[in-house]
Amino acid sequence: MVKENISWFWRLVPFWNPFLVLALFLVPVQKGAAMSLLEFYQQRAQRRWTDVPRQVLAFYYPWYGTPEFSGRSVHWGKIDPEAQDIEASTHYPEIGAYDSHDPALVRRHVQQAKGAGVDGFIVSWWGPGDFSDQAMPLLLEAAQEAGEFGITVYWETVPGSGEAQIQKAVSDLLYLLRQYGSHPAFLRVEGRPVIFVYGRVMGQVPMEAWPEILRRVNAEHAGDYLLIADGYREAYAVAFDGVHTYNPVGWVRGKAPDLLRSAARERYSEAVQLARRFGKIACLTVIPGYDDTKIRTPGIAADRQGGETYRVLWEEAIAADPDWVLITTWNEWHEGSEIEPSIEHGDLALRQTAELAAAFKRRTAAAAPAEPAVAPEDRALAERYAGRSVGVLPGFESPVVLWLLQSGFPLRELSWEQIATGELSAQDCPVVLYAGHERFRQTVREPGDVVAGLQAYVRSGGVLAAIGSGPFPFYYDETGEAVVAAPQLGLPVRQGWETPPEGVVLTFQVNTERLRGLPQSAPFPDSGDRRWRPADQALAPEGADYHSLIRLVDSAGENYGDGAALVRYEGGRTLYLWMGLPRVFGPALYRAVFALLAEELGF
Repeated sequence: MVKENISWFWRLVPFWNPFLVLALFLVPVQKGAAMSLLEFYQQRAQRRWTDVPRQVLAFYYPWYGTPEFSGRSVHWGKIDPEAQDIEASTHYPEIGAYDSHDPALVRRHVQQAKGAGVDGFIVSWWGPGDFSDQAMPLLLEAAQEAGEFGITVYWETVPGSGEAQIQKAVSDLLYLLRQYGSHPAFLRVEGRPVIFVYGRVMGQVPMEAWPEILRRVNAEHAGDYLLIADGYREAYAVAFDGVHTYNPVGWVRGKAPDLLRSAARERYSEAVQLARRFGKIACLTVIPGYDDTKIRTPGIAADRQGGETYRVLWEEAIAADPDWVLITTWNEWHEGSEIEPSIEHGDLALRQTAELAAAFKRRTAAAAPAEPAVAPEDRALAERYAGRSVGVLPGFESPVVLWLLQSGFPLRELSWEQIATGELSAQDCPVVLYAGHERFRQTVREPGDVVAGLQAYVRSGGVLAAIGSGPFPFYYDETGEAVVAAPQLGLPVRQGWETPPEGVVLTFQVNTERLRGLPQSAPFPDSGDRRWRPADQALAPEGADYHSLIRLVDSAGENYGDGAALVRYEGGRTLYLWMGLPRVFGPALYRAVFALLAEELGF
């Protein structure tokens, strides 16, 4: 069931605690009223889901057409039944090339999937009137006829930018909710229709646009609905109703069953814990295999290993205890990830699905974790900032913002216009936080006026702290061009590596005199995004006072640069944290950093 409460966020990563009520810092959100991104997080974090029925859902592609039925080949390319070969298909369907608009075919798929323990299809959807959209009524009708089988959509794309993109997203959501959301066979949780949002949409639509998109949809649509985001990010787990990923092939490929099992155990556990901490729907994705080398060069392939790839992923997914297991895919023939029977693999994956889906649904769900209290030391640290604001630059994604809110810090959501016009005062806002991925706005009116405004802010005595969610802060401008502005802002960051050197043992060494409460050393992460972008004293402004806070070294003592550094220059300060450090040190890192800044600023 959904719980609307005021306890705020669950811990943002395994070591974080829930948020305090934000009434002292944020204006209460009213339906229909415009809201900031901080307010949006506050509102969405109150949506919590418990007792979600276990389900098995398969991604479904309704984009196939044949000359016999649709008058042309759609998505298949050249079809050669005699040679059992399809130009754009890795494998050959057991029933041959088919048409997604054939009612008999759609009924067959629904009945076949239901018989294998699949509870519904997540249908690839490309917009009103598209070939995929035309198949939706057939799928809903077949699902209703079969009974106890749900249909939802995979929202694939929202092109454009700015106001045009927002309006496109609004019209798409309203169309789906009005056209299909009330159908008896549409997938629901507690009567509310569920829509999956693909990673392409999550990448196209800026996070700061979602408050306005949902505000406009809610103003025109009376009923509630759920959005399940593609991506295991803390911000997504706060803002959406569930998290999932479409395709795990990147970490599945090339692994024998034993290595695959250990990798799946770690990744699946982390994903479920993330969703559970926020009270959102936990989804894990399994694949039988993958091979897109027939349609892409060089392409990617993950061998089915005689069914072992699928079995191992299923078994580890069951052990991780998600709400829903997602199958990639029922019939994505281009990429060879289908479980629909093929000439090459027969019905093995379908038989495995029936066995493993039943085992998943028999498992007793684990109890929801209790909500721990806010750490007293975090609350006390926030009180040191009373009467002052920590400014947050637009486009923030880093969990540091959520931790600050949790702890009760007074936050102020800034605009690029305020920076560019010099409105910001270090006296009122002694710390300005960049918590985005890699992009920022470089120009508001005059070329480079945002950079100039931040430089002026630092010179006035302010602290510019870069604690981002991506590898390199201030890297891309608003047009997507790589401008690499961090060194201009007194953040001496340089390129490092994309993956660590093999066979080298890497260790972080901590300046515990400045960052109190942290261990003296910690290992470099062995998983996740390990792109290294260190701070380097050689790139610091001339005459600057550079302080290494966390240095990365190997077993021979070779220095690979700083993961955290403080720079004093021209009356102000900058601070840089590499994106992976929070995973290494937990909440103690943020606590130590903001205690250091309080000391630097004299409060």
